[in-house]
Amino acid sequence: MKITQLTSQWIRIPLENPVGFSIKTLRYRDYLMVRVQSDQGIEGIGFCLQDTSAKPVQAVVDELLAPMLIGEDPRDIAKLWDKMYFQTVRAGRRGNVLVALSAIDIALWDHQAKLAGMPLHKLLGSYRDEVPCYASGGYYYEGLDMYTKLEEEIQGYMEQGFKAVKIKIGRLNAIQEATRVAITRDIIGPDVKLMIDANQSYLDVNECMELCRRIEKYDISFFEEPLPMDMIEGFNRLKRQTSIPLATGEVGATRWEFQELIQQGSVDYIQADATQCGGVSEWLKIAVLAGAQGVTLAPHYFWDIHVHLACAAREVAFVEKFVGTNVVNFDQVMINPYQLTEKGTLAPPKENGLGIDWDQEAIKKYLVEETVIKNSAMVKSH
Repeated sequence: MKITQLTSQWIRIPLENPVGFSIKTLRYRDYLMVRVQSDQGIEGIGFCLQDTSAKPVQAVVDELLAPMLIGEDPRDIAKLWDKMYFQTVRAGRRGNVLVALSAIDIALWDHQAKLAGMPLHKLLGSYRDEVPCYASGGYYYEGLDMYTKLEEEIQGYMEQGFKAVKIKIGRLNAIQEATRVAITRDIIGPDVKLMIDANQSYLDVNECMELCRRIEKYDISFFEEPLPMDMIEGFNRLKRQTSIPLATGEVGATRWEFQELIQQGSVDYIQADATQCGGVSEWLKIAVLAGAQGVTLAPHYFWDIHVHLACAAREVAFVEKFVGTNVVNFDQVMINPYQLTEKGTLAPPKENGLGIDWDQEAIKKYLVEETVIKNSAMVKSH
């Protein structure tokens, strides 16, 4: 069996209105889709998200990684992961190269599960058939009252049956952010889990502690990315001073980076993202490391892939889920996007592979650039 063709598709989907978190305002979302085709007529599809532009990631796929894969056996996923990673180690290890590798690895696993004739989570050795999830929101909307909009949004999550909610913090001062946390807790009541996410906005532990002291009484399940992920000693200092569990990892890369966080006891939740950390292959290794030390996993975003991984890994507490397309709009290129079950959980589809029904017309609508690599030929289109 051989890989005969690899296609990269850079798509850009505008947001209806500008929306922000602590350090950035978004007006569109860029995604890269990677399609791996074999001589068996099977196509595996992977993907990733970039907040600025997916063009650099597409360049890595096209120029560095795809040429390594043509003619290889798509079933040799571990071999291909090592080939892509170690032959680009001077250029990569993190960032765009690893994100590109992640998208390809996901495509290879999608292909593998389709070849096996089963959903991905079954191929990986399913632990459960559904997983808890939380509503991710609480962003800052330009031109809207920050408290009124938050109240309406959180109430909507409760009406939809969510049992856990996460909101953004870090753009305003400590008093204002504490007010937003208090409003959210008041709406959801004492039995719904509440998380907060600063997107690495605090660079000073003492400044972060000022907020923590104001919100500890609201029973926060975890504080996501209070500091930059590389600031490990900062996490250690913060952890010694607050009772709020800490979480990070959405921008983390490879088992080796996560190993240091886990071994030092820096965080309580690991948020490895398969589209960023090295794909399905590396995510599974990170899960084993976390499980061995009793650290909980709460993967970041892309529930379309993480619902499969969460159903195959006992270590996952819940997955992240966005509602609508105000912030995350990848659902716009799918025909039947994931919906909550009656229990307020997510369940993977029964179809083979990732089980995603792609809307090809929508992909064409938002397509910025497409590259097809086949043998020694490369064809680009816009």
